[in-house]
Amino acid sequence: MSSDEIRAELIGVPLDEGDSDAVDARVFEERDRRIAARLAAGRSAIAESTNVAPQARARLLTIARRFNAPVTMLRFTSDITDLLQQHSERNRPDITTEVVRAYAATMMRDAGTDQLRSEGAAAVHDVPGRRQGVTPSEAAERFSFR
Repeated sequence: MSSDEIRAELIGVPLDEGDSDAVDARVFEERDRRIAARLAAGRSAIAESTNVAPQARARLLTIARRFNAPVTMLRFTSDITDLLQQHSERNRPDITTEVVRAYAATMMRDAGTDQLRSEGAAAVHDVPGRRQGVTPSEAAERFSFR
């Protein structure tokens, strides 16, 4: 479940920054609803959203626990230069470079492997990226979820 795709589906683009908190709440409520529906049907679910803060992950972990579903977390350990480059390649005017920098700082502080495991992740995998000479498609081929 891609929060960006759900945002585009529900809201469209461009996003009015004044509506950001209300829009975020609506998007993540819908994402959570879709994930719960898949898990209730005995299927796997993938939450594709930043989730660098423990509170964001707690929502997903709570849903997983409700359905006795194990959680695997993927960590994207890009440095700030790579993150800013990736941001410049996306069409997200609602996210500033300051927000990207803040996310990166939160990720470094609150999303280490030990932290993720202590929160309830059954497995944590670091995803290779540009620094390792791996394209997004090549990185995706390394992971399989069933």
